[in-house]
Amino acid sequence: MQPRREPLLWLQCLAIGAIPLELLLIRVLLAGADPGPVPVLERLLVWAVGALAPAVALWRRPADWASLLLLRLPTGSRSKEQLQLSSHQGGFAGKVSLILLTLALFPLFAWLDESAGLVREFSPLQESSRLVSLLLSMPVLALVVWQIQQLVQAIPLLSAGELETAGSESWNAQRLGEERSSFGLQLLQLAPLEWPEVSAPPKPAQEPEPESTSDVVAEVEPTQESEQETDASGAVVS
Repeated sequence: MQPRREPLLWLQCLAIGAIPLELLLIRVLLAGADPGPVPVLERLLVWAVGALAPAVALWRRPADWASLLLLRLPTGSRSKEQLQLSSHQGGFAGKVSLILLTLALFPLFAWLDESAGLVREFSPLQESSRLVSLLLSMPVLALVVWQIQQLVQAIPLLSAGELETAGSESWNAQRLGEERSSFGLQLLQLAPLEWPEVSAPPKPAQEPEPESTSDVVAEVEPTQESEQETDASGAVVS
């Protein structure tokens, strides 16, 4: 089973560029209103609802690698290799990485809120209430958490190379729906990627080995001896 042939795993890596843009969007949304009397409590509540709660839900049921949140591969038409790929995701290392990155979102969210005044003129929520800014920031935070888990699952699968299917558990569409969080319309139909095989470079032709000087001397010496014998015999005849 070759995970690198699945185009959706490569699409999940686009979160590397999308997450900074989404954090910038949160900053612009928060710039629409001034902080309330207790900004620390406001930030804690928004982070708990928008980031911590989705992270706990994804800890129990990890995100499906073939789901883009709005679109996904049909679960009923997936091949055996695609179903087996779900058994290699959602490991303990991925879950721990998700929780650690979610915890790191709280100080990052606090910094975005504190520095939001620098981009106040770009905010579409100017002169709006603080509650509206906080409520609109929650779904963006949840989207960031979803993309973080998809990213921490896709990178190990892509870097692992070929995976063995002999010892992996058997999966089906029913188990996939029970143990994985898969959202979106089942409209994606993407063909596997075909990577060109790297052929070995041709071996250089072996040059004929030059004859050693000892062989040449061995061939010349009998010739000289035969000439001397001829001269000697000719002298006797004369």
